[in-house]
Amino acid sequence: MNAVATAPLIEVERVSKTFPGQRALADVSFAIERGEIHALVGENGSGKSTLIKALAGFHAPDPGGRIVVAGEELKDSSPQDVRRLGLRFVHQDLGLVAELSAAENVGLASGFARRGAKIAWGEQCARAEALLARIGVEIDVERPVSELRAVERSAIAIARALDELHGEIRLLVLDEPTAALPPAEVEALFRVLHEVVEQGVAILYVSHRLEEILGLAQRVTVLRDGRCKGTFPIEGMDRARLAELIVGEEVEADAAARPPSCATSELVLTVRGLRGAVLDGVGFELRRGEVLGIAGLSGSGREELAAALTGAAPARLTVVDGDGREWHGMTPKRAKRLGLALVLANRHPDAAIGQFSIRENVSLALLPSYTRGGRVRGSEERAAVDGWMESLDIRPHDPDKLYSYLSGGNKQKVILAKWLNTSPTVFVMDDPTSGVDIGARHGIYGLVREQAAAGAAFVVCSSDLEDFAGVCDRVLALVGGRVAAELSGAEISESRLLQAIVTNTGKDA
Repeated sequence: MNAVATAPLIEVERVSKTFPGQRALADVSFAIERGEIHALVGENGSGKSTLIKALAGFHAPDPGGRIVVAGEELKDSSPQDVRRLGLRFVHQDLGLVAELSAAENVGLASGFARRGAKIAWGEQCARAEALLARIGVEIDVERPVSELRAVERSAIAIARALDELHGEIRLLVLDEPTAALPPAEVEALFRVLHEVVEQGVAILYVSHRLEEILGLAQRVTVLRDGRCKGTFPIEGMDRARLAELIVGEEVEADAAARPPSCATSELVLTVRGLRGAVLDGVGFELRRGEVLGIAGLSGSGREELAAALTGAAPARLTVVDGDGREWHGMTPKRAKRLGLALVLANRHPDAAIGQFSIRENVSLALLPSYTRGGRVRGSEERAAVDGWMESLDIRPHDPDKLYSYLSGGNKQKVILAKWLNTSPTVFVMDDPTSGVDIGARHGIYGLVREQAAAGAAFVVCSSDLEDFAGVCDRVLALVGGRVAAELSGAEISESRLLQAIVTNTGKDA
């Protein structure tokens, strides 16, 4: 790592930000040194996003606070001034045009190489290749981005941000950069980030994944309720301590926190020969009270299983319900009849309606039950929604609050409440903790186990291997569209799952 200079690269001094009816940041102060990877953590709603937007010039801090970059104060809070001072940002939505190539995406951000009025494509491609080479990445820069691996798309976004055509780069801010990456590609991204740091650029790394923070950063700043709880060295820090700093109280380890299995011997669903775009004959049995996990890397078939099982994506399968009746094929209407509910991740565009309130989203799946003579019986609807808001601790406890204004964890609770309201037999969950902080993550685990104890069954498909130890009774590891391994009970851990997946990758499953 580069030598650390005496003066910090970035100084955030007593920065506050007040919105109507809400103070999102309160006197936040911390510093980022030259050549370091500095993590920023906190629960959803802790103020991370507001702070990043202040650094980006999108929000002007309240009077009395200031942001200093390499000795120069960021005064007018404009994106142009931020760019001039050398701050660059890569958001979780990478901002790439999937149909265009890496060379074209670089040109969209920084301008195209030209010869007269025409684009000099050879020069433009060479420029994109040089930017990627700086961070140790070699790809076909003329290939459409949609055809590239997730980590290659991330590398393009990072390389584009590091283009010095418009001045020196001092700080790269990465917001949840591994949220869409399978575990096998996270290490590849980390190698890219170390290349960035070796070139003298500091990194502000924002993530909910604590193991990544512990393995990558030198220091971590913790936000809680809009206030800075301190900046701490990673050396000597462990996951339990970091979680405690984020949440404000001791958080039990996932495996220890998981209560005994609630699974009974009663079968509620048998799936045979599930085939889709990648899925190749997957089958399993599911029992009442059981939580079954579906793990797998990108391209394993894990991504399509939830939609295929519930009729939301084309698939061939045979399903046997709890009464022994056999069904061939699945549609959303049949899934509803069989008591299957598809619970999407809060970031999925079909998970909820952002312009609707909490009340409207929760009652949506059961709206006919609250309707008489073409009118919604508001008292019945509100009573049901209030009950779920209380039970799931949805915050703020305001049923008329717009869904789009909620934190990720509370959005996920609203989605879960919508389907709990329909009393399904089987919850099919697709990436339920994507973009959710550790406190909300444990809250979702608790809700799943609570409903399992009440007799519901769950199929949990997740890209995050941490999810499975916290909540599942059994886990099926998919490789190449087939079940490559099955783990149960105490066998379930992130390391064992990854080992099972990697060991079987490249073999006939």
